[in-house]
Amino acid sequence: MNLYLGELKSKKSTVFSLGIIIILGLAARFYYFPSDVPIGTDGFFSFIYAAKTVFEGSLPIGYTTTNTGWSYFLSLFFIFSDTTEPLHLMHIQRTLSIVLSTITIIPAFFIFRNFVGVRWSLFGSFLLVVEPRLLLISLEGINFSLFFFLFVLIIALFLNKKNISFYFGFACIALATLVRYEGLLLIIPAVIMYLLKSNDKKSILNLLCMIFVLTIILVPIVTMQMEATKNICYNYDSDTICGGVGIIQNVISGPLFFYNYGILETPLSHPESPVFDKLEGLDRTSGKFMFDSIALMTISSLGKFLGLSIIPYFIFFILFSLVLRIQTRKFLKFDWDKKMILFITSIMLLPAIYAYVREIDEVRYVLIIIPLVCILSISWTKSISEKISNNWSVIIVLIVLVLISSIIFIEFDKRDLIHDRESLLISQEIIGLTDRTNTFNQDGYVKTAVLIRDWPNLPETNEIGKIKHEFDKFPIGKYDNIKKFILDFRESGLEYLVVDNDNKIFDDLREDPKKYSYLIKRFDSDDWNFKNHFMIYEIDYNLFDNGNK
Repeated sequence: MNLYLGELKSKKSTVFSLGIIIILGLAARFYYFPSDVPIGTDGFFSFIYAAKTVFEGSLPIGYTTTNTGWSYFLSLFFIFSDTTEPLHLMHIQRTLSIVLSTITIIPAFFIFRNFVGVRWSLFGSFLLVVEPRLLLISLEGINFSLFFFLFVLIIALFLNKKNISFYFGFACIALATLVRYEGLLLIIPAVIMYLLKSNDKKSILNLLCMIFVLTIILVPIVTMQMEATKNICYNYDSDTICGGVGIIQNVISGPLFFYNYGILETPLSHPESPVFDKLEGLDRTSGKFMFDSIALMTISSLGKFLGLSIIPYFIFFILFSLVLRIQTRKFLKFDWDKKMILFITSIMLLPAIYAYVREIDEVRYVLIIIPLVCILSISWTKSISEKISNNWSVIIVLIVLVLISSIIFIEFDKRDLIHDRESLLISQEIIGLTDRTNTFNQDGYVKTAVLIRDWPNLPETNEIGKIKHEFDKFPIGKYDNIKKFILDFRESGLEYLVVDNDNKIFDDLREDPKKYSYLIKRFDSDDWNFKNHFMIYEIDYNLFDNGNK
């Protein structure tokens, strides 16, 4: 009886501790919540798709359906919410992302319990919940928080090693695939893990049933997606395919990319396209990829971002554990569970390699290693773990140091909310004057300003299902002369310029505006006490032509 009461008390203590960690994670995230700034980054399409789904009561026709699982999830909440204000719905989107990012520590705790005791599992959950990049990403309202939650949940279910857990795991793989197409890759380690766990004849039948569960979740949704995209057509060699399956198309695009441009050495038809402007491993003359230089660049990028992902505090725990094991000659043993987590993580790094080949340099692609990094950070030698866990002063010092390092990282890496807010205001000002101008820093808020102005009318899509923006922005980055820029885009209807402090082309204009008599100031943020300086100039083409004469 006493043993039972002791176990019950221990469980209550663990639940209470997890609850405190969750509250801490939520508090930290809501402290940085951008309450008066709408979503203008990657979460914008997810918002439009979710709102469109609610307004039409079905999947939107003509919108690309790749990675729309997050939008389906959002629409379940939008449908019961007040839809008169887009900012209110965006708050819901961010809040859901924050909650999912925080409760990820629940399945993570059960993963950690496979390797260490309760106290260190709680510490690993704390490391995960205050990880600064995961925290900042959750504020963006993008699909990563939901995908990461499902990814951690899948690992926890598989490590449980029970048939029912594998069934739920395959169902979660289907959901993760809808959120991000690379979730389909999880089938590979899932099948291997199950077959290694039990290799009798009955296990084959169970595995087929598990795959059937995954299929019955994906097939109806994919069928509806194909129906909603039947007017979107793609050309493959001599064939034209309409209403394609975005999940399959994106999964096979990686191997096809390497096969066409790496093995067959097929030249690009338009190597001068702006899409490939920054691609260094491309021969501009022949249009062929130089895969030797690209491979070196990719390995370098992968190593760099893997290194960055363990900053600010994981690196110290991993190095400490490594040095400790070298000194005691008790090296970390990779049992079955650790090998499987390492295998799953390696498989999920393939999309990162594909992204870095195309020079999409974002640390987000390698954050999938965080669960593995947490395990390595808390897997110390048994003697050290016991000594530290019995010394509360050491644990408190570790918690405080981790929290301080995370806050410092967030403060340096967080978005400038004042600049975001003022960028939105200048975007709202410019769309009231024209529907085309030059690019400027944070001009992504132009589409948000248009959305707020036109709400509840939502933007339409182009021929490939992407959002069609009615506002044109002409790239100014490569220009060093205002007159040259105006001449190049005059025929395109350029009438106004947005001047900020980030475009060096406007330095001379700010210092001596009298030299530019053909530019008439229509807005100056100094009159409105902006922290950042923005100006809007109208181009007087009569004065411009007279000056050129």
